[in-house]
Amino acid sequence: MNSAVQPLMVENKCAQLLLTQRLFQTTPPRTLSADIKHEARYRYGDLALKTHKYIQINPKNIVFWLVFDIDDENTFSWEDKLLPPPNIIVSGLDRADSSKVVGGAHLFYAVQFVPSSNASREKPVRFLDDVRKGMTLQLGADASYYGPLSKNPLNSSWNTSFLHAHEYSLNELNNYLTKVTKKRRYDFDWSLVAESRNCMVFHELRFIAYERINYAKENWTYEQWESHLFNIAQSCNEFSSSDLPKTHPLNHSELKGIVKSVANFTWFKYSSSNNRGRAGLFLLQIKIVTKKLAQQQGAKFTHKARRTNTEEKITRAITKIQSEGKKPSQVLIANEIGMTRQAVAKYKHLLEIC
Repeated sequence: MNSAVQPLMVENKCAQLLLTQRLFQTTPPRTLSADIKHEARYRYGDLALKTHKYIQINPKNIVFWLVFDIDDENTFSWEDKLLPPPNIIVSGLDRADSSKVVGGAHLFYAVQFVPSSNASREKPVRFLDDVRKGMTLQLGADASYYGPLSKNPLNSSWNTSFLHAHEYSLNELNNYLTKVTKKRRYDFDWSLVAESRNCMVFHELRFIAYERINYAKENWTYEQWESHLFNIAQSCNEFSSSDLPKTHPLNHSELKGIVKSVANFTWFKYSSSNNRGRAGLFLLQIKIVTKKLAQQQGAKFTHKARRTNTEEKITRAITKIQSEGKKPSQVLIANEIGMTRQAVAKYKHLLEIC
């Protein structure tokens, strides 16, 4: 049995008051709302909560509520699965929307707010997504529902139950979830892969990318990462490790499509703390680097070393000129170290310091 402690239920009227106040506080000042879903438009939040059947209760880049869309018969599935009770249950049929009869219920969980913009920290956002997916799976909710519109708990068209006003943390909800063991590469069942070159190249490439992405993010740009993966994909495209014929490799456009998919996912969405230390050594083991990438890396190193050396020369020249009782200028420094005045002007920040 789950060892997590169920939140204390408060008197229904008290919960209703607290949750109503929270809804008014968290709903955006200008929010989407509607009486018919496909006719949603932006309105003032306070007015929308009082008058419209559907509403956006989470701001665009902050999550205050986790909302799950479930069928009528699964409304109390959280009890069967020993999950924590939702704060609000909103159920009922929408017979006014002629485009679709909407049934089922929305379960609202009040959570400690999580920033979810592109500028937010990656780990909390990923943790939020993992908790949402885990809750969706165990509740038997609609996996395709992500909002932003939900049934308005304050609208009289619905049957609304206010259960409690406890605010969950993500860790608290996560404690109720059944942990799914992630498969490692050696656990991957290759017998389930379709006998197609596309699938073989995709799976080979993604496993290699998982091991190298940390190194790539620290040292390369996205374009360099994509170029690196394309070279690996070309090697995989020979099918030397499989029984597939080598005479019909994938064409260039198919290969580019696979590479772009893997590159995008690993660079922008994938996060792993398990391959640090090993990932950085891969270049010593497998030399699949284009000449262009090698030249770019070499140019960056040379430029950095040259700039550091020049800064040291200019600093020494400034010290010498000052010791002679003169005021350092670009012309005097240029004459001292044998450079042009225009070249010295690029390092004028060193003059400003003195």
